[in-house]
Amino acid sequence: MANILVCEDDKLIGRIIERKLLDGNHKVKVVENGSIAMRELKEQIFQLVISDVMMPVNSGLDVISYMRNELKLDIPILMISAISEEDNVREAFRLGASDYISKPFNVGLLKDKVSHLLESKKVFI
Repeated sequence: MANILVCEDDKLIGRIIERKLLDGNHKVKVVENGSIAMRELKEQIFQLVISDVMMPVNSGLDVISYMRNELKLDIPILMISAISEEDNVREAFRLGASDYISKPFNVGLLKDKVSHLLESKKVFI
């Protein structure tokens, strides 16, 4: 079981991700913007972060930068992006994202990517 932070401003998508991860017996915290995600990252230990790229207040790119540069966290980051945000996806990888999935996404693929990222960090799920 892993503790996973999901940062998604679309409440429906956030609930879908949460439900799928809870089915995998993970502990899930869903937040609606990057600012809240940054606060949660300071207060809790997570084994994986899933974040939308484009969000209000602070973007997913801001979250990656904060995790890698300020908090020095070396945990996997799965970015969620619309296909039209290709430049942002490239920037996300440059900043330290581990993987990405494009919207709309298949929930089975999401679950597979989460499992792969957690296994790559040797987190017991």
